[in-house]
Amino acid sequence: MANIWSQTRRIMYSSIFTQASVGSILALLLFPITTFANPIAIENSLPGTPFALLDLEGTGSENIQGFATKMSVLPGESIDFKVATQSDSYYIDIYRLGYYGGIGGRLIASFSPSVSLPQSQPPCLEDASTGLIDCGNWATSASWTVPADATSGVYIANFVRNDADEISQTVFVVRDDTRGADILFLTPDTTWHAYNIYGGRNMYTGPRADKVSYNRPFVNSSRDWVMNAVYPMIRWLEANGYDVSYTAGSDIDQNAAEL
Repeated sequence: MANIWSQTRRIMYSSIFTQASVGSILALLLFPITTFANPIAIENSLPGTPFALLDLEGTGSENIQGFATKMSVLPGESIDFKVATQSDSYYIDIYRLGYYGGIGGRLIASFSPSVSLPQSQPPCLEDASTGLIDCGNWATSASWTVPADATSGVYIANFVRNDADEISQTVFVVRDDTRGADILFLTPDTTWHAYNIYGGRNMYTGPRADKVSYNRPFVNSSRDWVMNAVYPMIRWLEANGYDVSYTAGSDIDQNAAEL
C-alpha cells in the first residue's frame, strides 16, 4: 500500500508540473501529501488573536515608525527594533501570521522599549548620488529574543502608543534552517523595499533612487505589502496543514544553499 501511495504521489506531481491541469490540482487538494501533524499544523492548533490588530488601515501613524534590524532571524537569536516617536509611553507586540482557525494570527510576545523615553532619533542618512536613504544610524529602542521553540513564519511587530490612538508596524521572518520542510516560502522583501518610499525615495516613483536600504520603516501599509498577496498564501498553506518553513529574499541572496 505504501508503495502504491508513493507511486500515486509521483504521478500526481508529474501531472501537475507537466500538464498544469485543473483536474490534477484538484486531485492534489483532495489527497494532500502531508497526512501527519507537522510543526505548522501544531502551531495553528493554538488560539489565535483578533485579526483587526494585524491589518492596519493606511500606512500606520507617522508619529510612531520603526523597523527591525534584521529581515530574518533564527529561534534563540535576538532581533533589535529602532523606533522614532516623541511618545513617552509605547509598547511592541509581536504576532505570527497563519490560519489559527480562521482568526489569522497569534500574539507571541508583548514588551516595552528598553531605553528612556522619549527617545530622540537623528535624521536618516542620505546619499544624493544614488538616492539612498538609510536609517541605520538610529539607536536601538528594544530587543526581543526569539523563543527557542518558535515556529518558522512571517512575523509582524506592532508599535503601539499608550498615550494616543496611534500604531504602525514592520515585518520580519523567523527561519528554520535545519528541519527540512516540504515547502520553503520566500517573502518578496526585496520588492517591498524597492517600493518603500520612507524618506521620500524608492525605485519606482520620482525622484527615483538607484539604491534602497532595509534600514527603514515601511511607509507602505501592511495591507499593501503583506496582506495584499503574501498573507493569503500563508493562510491557505497553513489552513491546509502543509509542512512549510519561511525565509526572506535577502537570505537567498546571501545564502543560496538555503534553497
